[in-house]
Amino acid sequence: MKGRFARRVALIPWLVGLVACGGSRPANEPLPVAAARPGELPVKAFAALPLIEDLTLSPSGDYLAFIQNTDGHSALVTQNRSGGDSRVVITSDNQKYHIRGFTWVNNQRLLVRMWYPDRVSDLKFTQTRLFAINRDGSELKSDLVRFQDPVFGGRRHIPQFQDAYALIPGDERHILLMLDERQQGAPDVFRLDVYSGERETVAGNPGYVRRWLADLQGHVRVGLGLVGGSTERIVYRSAAGGDWQTLFEHDAVNEDGMQPLGFDADPDILYLRGPYQGRSAIFRMHLSAPKSAPELVYADPRYDVTGGLMYSSAGNRVLGVHYRAATAKSVFWDEDARLAQAKIDQALPDRDNAVISSAGNQVIVLSSGPSHAPAYYWLNMHNNQMGRLIDSYPLLANQTLAASEIVHFKARDGLELEGYLTKPRQAGTTAGPAVVFPHGGPWSRDSHGFNPWTQFLADRGWTVLQLNFRGSAGYGNDFETAGFRRWGLEMQDDITDGVRWLTEQKLVDPAKVCIVGASYGGYAALMGAIKTPELYRCAVSLAPVTDLRRLLDEWGDMRWQDHRLRAEMAEKTLGHWWSDRARLKDTSPVEQAARLHTPLLLAHGVGDWTVNVGHSRDMADALASAGFKDVRYVEMEDADHYLTREEDRLRFFGEMDAFLRRFR
Repeated sequence: MKGRFARRVALIPWLVGLVACGGSRPANEPLPVAAARPGELPVKAFAALPLIEDLTLSPSGDYLAFIQNTDGHSALVTQNRSGGDSRVVITSDNQKYHIRGFTWVNNQRLLVRMWYPDRVSDLKFTQTRLFAINRDGSELKSDLVRFQDPVFGGRRHIPQFQDAYALIPGDERHILLMLDERQQGAPDVFRLDVYSGERETVAGNPGYVRRWLADLQGHVRVGLGLVGGSTERIVYRSAAGGDWQTLFEHDAVNEDGMQPLGFDADPDILYLRGPYQGRSAIFRMHLSAPKSAPELVYADPRYDVTGGLMYSSAGNRVLGVHYRAATAKSVFWDEDARLAQAKIDQALPDRDNAVISSAGNQVIVLSSGPSHAPAYYWLNMHNNQMGRLIDSYPLLANQTLAASEIVHFKARDGLELEGYLTKPRQAGTTAGPAVVFPHGGPWSRDSHGFNPWTQFLADRGWTVLQLNFRGSAGYGNDFETAGFRRWGLEMQDDITDGVRWLTEQKLVDPAKVCIVGASYGGYAALMGAIKTPELYRCAVSLAPVTDLRRLLDEWGDMRWQDHRLRAEMAEKTLGHWWSDRARLKDTSPVEQAARLHTPLLLAHGVGDWTVNVGHSRDMADALASAGFKDVRYVEMEDADHYLTREEDRLRFFGEMDAFLRRFR
């Protein structure tokens, strides 16, 4: 399948703006960048934004569009398939506005999604907007979504999210746009002209639908909504229209119900995700027989099948499903697609090779793996030739990255755990320093793929253990619910058991183990240092939760949409504010600050709308009150929870690099 390199991506040089605490004070000045030792790569190689993101073919395959990140700035760029006629379409300096994504509507017109942070008093959130523009930068329509002034002095509601849309197959001028202009939180569906902005209603909301789904013929057929505060209801109607009928209904707090995924070529066939033998699996059903039991299509005996459907290049039929098992996995029920994927995997072995865009015989493949940074390839299915287009992390291209392996061991109560062990390239025969790196969430998971954090730590000489502790998603309902109300308890014990497994296997030097984490992982880093200080030489905590009772209050804040459901889920997963107050206090780092004596790097973004910066400010103050001095607290003024801006990533990685060097 490998052939002569026939395509290229031309990068564009540009500079942009956006076109058409008390107690313990944070360290606002970054530490000097630590000098790289022989054999080490620069911090920027790992912490920079990917050079290229979302590389996508136009419907004809004659043009490309992609997001290019350069020195912290981002631009939507288009060019022809030979790399010529390059145009910078929209740019952002990533200070106030950010490019969220884009879609080709036809060979000339693109939709561009933007987002920006906002706040009301102390409540932080995001807003989204939708633009339309031609591939050459002409005919920008920044007011694509317009709202009429209220009549007779009525109150005007401007939807928070204005970029939820679906393409209409065969229609090059219109899309289906979901907007909750009439009733907050209950979007209607409009047919929107992407040139003029004119729109007409095609589906009115019955008052409770949160999300809509159209078939591949462009008819709105299914709605997913919430009634009574915590009951999830799925409704449907025929392709000809008519009244909405209830298809499924379940208790969103206490039951796992069916979730619609998408339609097949036959508009009567709907694919769903639902429970099967304690795990999520893929089903399909005929909407003409709504009372019939859905048919099982695919289930994994070990993992939840939680990915998305894969469609043909024309977008007119379902090929299979892509999800995360131990590694990323594609399962096809279309034989031609399965054979094509097998050829790609043979040409690029030991990697996750995902077809991310296609047009006719032209295919874009994004290839990555635990030891391979993401790279884009162009495949011509007609002549079976494939060439490498461009690397997402150019400073890692042609570098030998650290090897990683899947590991299994048992927790102290016999529960089997899965993790990923990355060893430094320069590892010798003797046990060396290690970092245990718990993931965020906590109801998410790590998988065996490329991770710039683990590769950075391994480049600095650390063996890294990522661990899917109980409570992690992806391993079935019993495994996930085993973490409910167990923050700082068995969930933390699993991490402790991971460290002890490393030492028992003589894989690490037990005197040189640190714990590093962000979000829930940041909480786990703090609790590890508090609960088992003998295990850890140092701790790094980014954007952690530090007060579980405060978190309960924040999740149940009545200003949030669906606050009742959020509050009930918070109580189910964390506990009750009053009756569980003793446990919540014992497992809140801010309440246990006097027990922390492990050297600590604590960092948080002031612009974080996921975990409020007050969690870290209170922790820093509590440590200062306890007289603990071996802590560096760093606040990044405009950083969000995910370090979306490159300057924030570089700042934090630089701080982490300098801090960890003390303990190797």
